Amino acid sequence: MPKITGLSHIVLHVKDLDKMVDFYTNMLGLIKYRENPGRMVFLTADPTIDDHQLALVKGREDGGKLIAHIAWKVETPAEIKEFYDRFKAQGVPIDHCVSHAYTEMGNTVSCYFLDPEGNRIEVYALVAERDDARENRPLDLDKSLSEIVAVASGRMPASGVH
Repeated sequence: MPKITGLSHIVLHVKDLDKMVDFYTNMLGLIKYRENPGRMVFLTADPTIDDHQLALVKGREDGGKLIAHIAWKVETPAEIKEFYDRFKAQGVPIDHCVSHAYTEMGNTVSCYFLDPEGNRIEVYALVAERDDARENRPLDLDKSLSEIVAVASGRMPASGVH
């Protein structure tokens, strides 16, 4: 069975993005590392260690879910494919699969799925190679591992993604 190696990051839905960024930077000393202005801010204790440990996403409504997703890291893309195949076999709802492009960390193979109460969870692994484009790419984890890694690294265009 693939093995989780650690908690990577948590993404929170927030009502007041500026107020929350101010709190986490000024009260806890986190560093605002990246942002999608007005929409999402990525915070980290140390950008040389992790691109982000907390992401704040604008859009929490009254009664809405606080957690957008919780991300767990594994060692290899092969383990992500193992998780994906296991989830499908057990009827775990798959939310989506994507390769994220992080400035420092590199590109990922990521699978988002839902726990029994509908919380979104991510498992991801970094890929060794990556192109210069810093863009997220949809992934089809039903493809072969070599094709998945080629798309995630930018060596092959994404096609036929479900």
